[in-house]
Amino acid sequence: MNSYFQINEQISQTENIILPDDTPMKNKPNIITTMKATWITFLPYAFIKQITQPANIYFIVIGILQIIPATSYTNGVPTIYGPLAMMMSISILKDAIEEYSRYKSDQEENNRKSHKYFENQFIECNWKDIYQADIILVMENESIPCDILILSSSYQGGIAYVETKQIDGETNLKQKYSIYDLQQRYHIDNAINFEKNNNVKFVYDQKNPILYKLSGTYQISNSQVDSLNYGNFIERGCMLKNTEWIIGLCIYSGMNCKIMLNCSQERTKRSRLEQYMRICIISISISLVLFCLMSSIYEFIWTNNHLNYTYLGLIRDDVFIDFGLWFSLLSYFIPISLVVNVELVKFGQAKMLESDKVMPNSKSHQSNLIEQLGEINIVFTDKTGTLTKNSMQFRELFAQNEKEALLCMSLCHSVVKSKNKLIGSSPDELAILEYCEQRGYIFQGIDNNNHLTINKTQFHRVMNFDFSSEKKRMTIVVKTGNEYVLFCKGADEVLLELIGECKHQQVIHQFAIQGYRTLMLGRKTFTQTQMDIYLAEYKKAQEDKDEEMMNNLQKKLELNLEFLGITAVEDLLADDVGQTISDLKSAGIKVWVLTGDKVETAISIGYSCNLIDSKDMLQVVTEITVGSIEEVFLHYCNESANIALVLSGQALTVMLDNPQLKSMLIKRAFYAKVVIVARVSPKQKQQVVALVKENLPKAYTLAIGDGANDVSMINEAHVGVGIQGVEGTQAARAADFAIQEFKHLKRLMFYYGVECSRRNALTILYIFFKNQVFITPYFWFGFLNGFSGQYLYDQWLSSLFNTVFAALPQVLYALFDEMHPSSEYLQWSKTQHNLLEDKPDVYVQFRQQPIFTIIKFWLWVFNGMVQGLIIFLVCTFSTENQNMDDGMTMEFFEDGVFIYGIVIILVNLKIFTFTYTNYNFTIFFIVLSILVYWLILIMVNDHELSPSFNFYRYLASPQLYLALALTFMLFLFDLAIERFYDFQIYVRKPESIELV
Repeated sequence: MNSYFQINEQISQTENIILPDDTPMKNKPNIITTMKATWITFLPYAFIKQITQPANIYFIVIGILQIIPATSYTNGVPTIYGPLAMMMSISILKDAIEEYSRYKSDQEENNRKSHKYFENQFIECNWKDIYQADIILVMENESIPCDILILSSSYQGGIAYVETKQIDGETNLKQKYSIYDLQQRYHIDNAINFEKNNNVKFVYDQKNPILYKLSGTYQISNSQVDSLNYGNFIERGCMLKNTEWIIGLCIYSGMNCKIMLNCSQERTKRSRLEQYMRICIISISISLVLFCLMSSIYEFIWTNNHLNYTYLGLIRDDVFIDFGLWFSLLSYFIPISLVVNVELVKFGQAKMLESDKVMPNSKSHQSNLIEQLGEINIVFTDKTGTLTKNSMQFRELFAQNEKEALLCMSLCHSVVKSKNKLIGSSPDELAILEYCEQRGYIFQGIDNNNHLTINKTQFHRVMNFDFSSEKKRMTIVVKTGNEYVLFCKGADEVLLELIGECKHQQVIHQFAIQGYRTLMLGRKTFTQTQMDIYLAEYKKAQEDKDEEMMNNLQKKLELNLEFLGITAVEDLLADDVGQTISDLKSAGIKVWVLTGDKVETAISIGYSCNLIDSKDMLQVVTEITVGSIEEVFLHYCNESANIALVLSGQALTVMLDNPQLKSMLIKRAFYAKVVIVARVSPKQKQQVVALVKENLPKAYTLAIGDGANDVSMINEAHVGVGIQGVEGTQAARAADFAIQEFKHLKRLMFYYGVECSRRNALTILYIFFKNQVFITPYFWFGFLNGFSGQYLYDQWLSSLFNTVFAALPQVLYALFDEMHPSSEYLQWSKTQHNLLEDKPDVYVQFRQQPIFTIIKFWLWVFNGMVQGLIIFLVCTFSTENQNMDDGMTMEFFEDGVFIYGIVIILVNLKIFTFTYTNYNFTIFFIVLSILVYWLILIMVNDHELSPSFNFYRYLASPQLYLALALTFMLFLFDLAIERFYDFQIYVRKPESIELV
């Protein structure tokens, strides 16, 4: 996903609209699509995607070798294409289901209703029928269908209030303004005259993903050019609130809307398990080449040594042809069902996660990362709205002049009053105004003439500078009588610069260490003459579109403020945050808090949510020079102590720009028990995550946040988690997984992470194991036929091995097996907590000693080879001297039927060795998978597989029961090992996390 913090904000290209001549511009409809292909192109797209998969390319090559007579053991019939087609079809079907889900979502969005201007009136239309340059009407409580400029609103002053939770997760209202000169021209009562004498040219930024920024100009006929800004702009997806109606101009439509340009694109995140699986596929492929090379060389030598045996009809072979033949014969070294089975399993696990009633409204956008949730080393978390509820309570006011402070708080805000209810753009402001009302300063609203009323006293608003994350303050100028008064409210570090000398920093510090969010208040008075001069200068800067000059004029206006007071507001902690963080720490997971709050506030929150405890030694780095930061680091040199490292954003900037300090930071953070970074920007959050990934390559990171300012951090981490409400947020849409509350992170990691990591790892190991059991007899059979490439199994039956005889049980295991099953029986929607959520030690065990490693992979492969060899030896030599009714011995093909049946029994029983939960239906499908093979043999008994084949003779054969006894012995041996050693048979040191 593109981030507006990462791209150049100097946009040279511009778009323009001329009304009414360009209405509508039919080439830019308001249609969104998240589908990867159209329904016409889906099948070609899906097919190309499948045949370009490395594993599928491998099997396509095998099929070609089966067609070529010289390398074919299937009489020129590509039998591999049958199961390959089945596997590809399953994968395409899964893609089709996901694509249809996206299609339904797109259709629902595109067919939402709105109103657009057409033939002198507003008509109802679908969102998809709106085009760039259309004029639209949005009513109260309706969503904005596209990115618009506000032309007019129901308020005479042109104010509009919107809810932006789809973008930033905040439910509080933001103030927007119509273009002043167009308020009456495009009023709803004047709709019939929209196209008369309203020649307006709009010039604005080219489409771009930069949120919270828009600049441009408009010109009515040949009059002067005036400026546009972000205050005149509303993004698609916002909702109109507390405003009867607005009329807007569509300037970005469909996929060009800012929210769509910021939507998460398909990313190439891979879990550790997937990365290891790729390594294993490459290594097993090399082994296959070596086996084929050895087999072809052996055959070449054996043939040359036996050419004088003319009755054998031998001819001198080409070693390369023999290599191709054996490559085709041993193709099962790489399981044909591996990729599809793993994808299918993860898809099912993701759907079960989404249906979990313990974590309502959870979403999985990257099912391939689900097992990575069980191997996290570091969690990066936002604070406001993530660790806290973003629900504020006013705690204290420190003021030298309480009346002036209360007046400042009741005037300097963006809150509106509707039906005796306060509706604000910030929870801080709502808490402050509620406190003012308790003290008798009742805000009664603002009228269309910009008059604010406090206790029936009116104040005319002359100027207003809204709060922004860059300025970190809000300023209002009101006129009362003949006097102009400026009130300013903002962050203490900003107001301290504007106030100058202030003797109350200790008060700010005391509030902060109690965990309160603080704001400073200031005021300044002006005469009529001073204000007239200033207003003229500011208007000139606006006409010149000189943003730098406007910013400088604002700073000039706010200089030398008089100190009024300091407010303290508490942001309540979210439910069970403390317990969740304690459990994460118990699991050996380091938690880093990245917040925009002050250092003292961040420290206080750290104590209150159990991130920092009384035994930890605080190391606070707020210095902004290289020398002073080095001195602080050298002072705290004890790496064995429980250090809680706290950094300020300014100090972080200095350290990231200095290689030596960056190295010291990484080393200190590596040994620190807790890391908190305060006063950071969204860009710095991303930089911190990237820094850890670069210097701790073996550490797996998870980032969690709730707003658009967390998206960069979420995308940078190995796993991104978004906090969402019922409506969803930008962070939740961009994340790999979305949950409703921070406390659900524990279930996501401890239950789904551990279980999916365990089950998926064992599923992959099992798939390789069963294929080795299946194919090993082929190799050893070569010693009995001079490695001539003679096939052992019936080719049509062998093609059903990975699709019928040994397929479904492994999928059912991966979906339903649980280490600690709840009391419920097979409910897709879980309604009870799982015991794993209270076992951080299990998380530690599975992270430090993961089930899937390169060593364990080869041990499973070797185990499969050994068991395949044992089955081959017992079945072959026990039937070698068995006589038929006519006195002839059993032929090798019947041996193959015998071996194949025993292999199917063994590989299906193997699942019981590592399964914790055996439901009746899972046992049924394991037994059914075994019986299907023998039932097929009964059905084809009348159609001889070989001249001597007779299935019923097998039932009376003692060799059959000898082989069955051996199979159960092997099964019991495996079961004993797995159960007694609890999957840890292969002693191995835990993986260490080291600095690069």
